[in-house]
Amino acid sequence: MRLVALFASLVGLALFFSLGAPAGEGKPVLIEEVRPASTSLRADVRDVFVVNITPGTKKVRAWFELPLEEPLQRITDLKITAPDGYRIENEKLAGNRFLYVEIAEPKAASIEVVVTFTVERWESAPSAERARALTSEEKEALASQLAEFPNGEATDKIQAKTEELAKGVEDPVAQARKFYDYIIDNAEYWKKDPERLKASGKGSASYCMDCKTGNCTDFHSLYQAMARVVDLPTQFVMGTALRKELDGVEKFDEKLKEPSYHCWVRTYFPGRGWVYSDISYADVTPEKKEYYFDHVDANRVAFSCGRNIDLAPKQDRAKLNWFIKCYVEADGEEHTAWSRELTYRSSK
Repeated sequence: MRLVALFASLVGLALFFSLGAPAGEGKPVLIEEVRPASTSLRADVRDVFVVNITPGTKKVRAWFELPLEEPLQRITDLKITAPDGYRIENEKLAGNRFLYVEIAEPKAASIEVVVTFTVERWESAPSAERARALTSEEKEALASQLAEFPNGEATDKIQAKTEELAKGVEDPVAQARKFYDYIIDNAEYWKKDPERLKASGKGSASYCMDCKTGNCTDFHSLYQAMARVVDLPTQFVMGTALRKELDGVEKFDEKLKEPSYHCWVRTYFPGRGWVYSDISYADVTPEKKEYYFDHVDANRVAFSCGRNIDLAPKQDRAKLNWFIKCYVEADGEEHTAWSRELTYRSSK
């Protein structure tokens, strides 16, 4: 085992978050996302993983979450304790990064990985500029954010409802608000009544549409499917909510459960730039419905973007529906005998 301290850098953020090649006179195709001037949240995070290894396994490949570097999030004092030979890998399509461990002929009964870091996180702040339709250059630059993904398809029912909601509405922001309101008004977040309401377990647009319930992945999948019908680029963001009641908690129980995951979505409005929304939080906190249409709070940490993901290095099995926590393969097959516990303490 070895301990390495890594200090995060913001080099290359402008390139990643513009997502477009330069056009005309060296100007970027897309509006660059910048760090807002709002007050930030600062927290020390500890992410612990244990992978249990089946006797006789010949090779283990494991990918563990690492926090994103993005304008809303600055990572410092990143430290990793992991088996010798681990490395940090980056995939280029969405900018995700992974802690990768590969062990041939593993002798130990388990692998433990500990990742600690300090996150400084800002509340998102939408631009007041007026939005417009996409240009052909913007469509090309945002092709991956307009592409359909498994479980996010615009079914005939979704297509028809989207066209009905968007009829006569030219402003892209007003279109997005129609979709946002429709989901909140017609679907119930499963945590309101977990005995009666269930999530799809796969972030399904059609499940949310047909069953009128789901979790954050279902809600945002439906929003993305509807947005795609009217050429609104979106990006799925997966992370963990830093809930205030878990600040400083080191052991979890039935009342204080490990924070697991939470997702949100961002939409690119031409002329305005990237705008963040959290539809599931808006559903469970109706007094913040206006806020969560074009804001996300700072009480969260982002770990990955996108759906239908290839890891780096590429996994042996199929693309992942999404990536959070970790993904493990043993002898080329998915291995699910692992656990993760994330704790945090707010800091100054």
